[in-house]
Amino acid sequence: MTMTMSAQIAELVSDNDSEMNVEVCTFEEIEDTLRVMRKQETTIYRRFDYLATQTNISDKVVDGSWRQRIVEWMYGVVDHCNLRRDSVAVAAYYLDLSLINGLVVSRREFQLAAMTALQLAIKLYDSTLVKLDSMVKLGRGLFNEQDVIDMEVKMLKALKWNVHPPTPVCFLRQFLRLLPSSVVPLTRYLIAEVTRFISEISVCLYKFVKYPPSVIAYAGMLLAIERIDSTTLPYWQRHQIFDLMSSIAGLKNTSDLVASAVAQLHLSLERNISLQELMNTIDAQCQDGYSRLRSNRGHSSKQDLMDSPRDVILQRSCSH
Repeated sequence: MTMTMSAQIAELVSDNDSEMNVEVCTFEEIEDTLRVMRKQETTIYRRFDYLATQTNISDKVVDGSWRQRIVEWMYGVVDHCNLRRDSVAVAAYYLDLSLINGLVVSRREFQLAAMTALQLAIKLYDSTLVKLDSMVKLGRGLFNEQDVIDMEVKMLKALKWNVHPPTPVCFLRQFLRLLPSSVVPLTRYLIAEVTRFISEISVCLYKFVKYPPSVIAYAGMLLAIERIDSTTLPYWQRHQIFDLMSSIAGLKNTSDLVASAVAQLHLSLERNISLQELMNTIDAQCQDGYSRLRSNRGHSSKQDLMDSPRDVILQRSCSH
């Protein structure tokens, strides 16, 4: 069950006092976790510009725009069914790796693989069960249940049962643990939500397949940090973040790869949405949620807040 915005703010506020100890005690743990995740993203879960290897137009099973429509369809399904949006990034991984491994040889199989990938990701990453017959109905009669079952078997074999890819949001969770304790909860939440939004844009667009998820997550954080005023996030705190990301996560904000990802995200967001307007909207929601949290503290427990059903959902769209 996903926490509401107020619940997430409540957790950040309540945990703020203990974060000094978290920094001292768990940096080594975070570094170890990130080391494993970064190794995974460059080995068993490595993606690359696989469409570039298809030299002849007639050989192409899918192009970037077709893939984008499929991933946007996935987001539509999880939103309609009130499921975790994080599952789509995992499903997109399954789909890309299936193409890389030669599992898909036609557009029909690509559609079937997309449906199967989403079904598999939901089974593994969401607490809500989506029945197979319900998923098949979304295919509008193109496939039956046995088609999905057969494709899942092929997909798992092609993936060699490696079904837990480190997505940008996985890296974001670790990166947020590296933020200095002096960064206030509302700023943490703002960075988290904007980065999450940006990561979802990157999942849709094929041109970001070549970037490791860790780089996408950090590039998203940098875009969010750029648009936070120096009063809310002083420059000395920014430098602390950059130093910790370099020393613990092994990512430099000045590296060519990170700079390239930032530039590409800039271009995509300019055609998509005003990032500053998005940040202003989230900030206003944070302030409102924080005010209501303070006024209700005498009446609502933290557990009550955590049992709320869904977070505020922003309208998201993807474009080239």
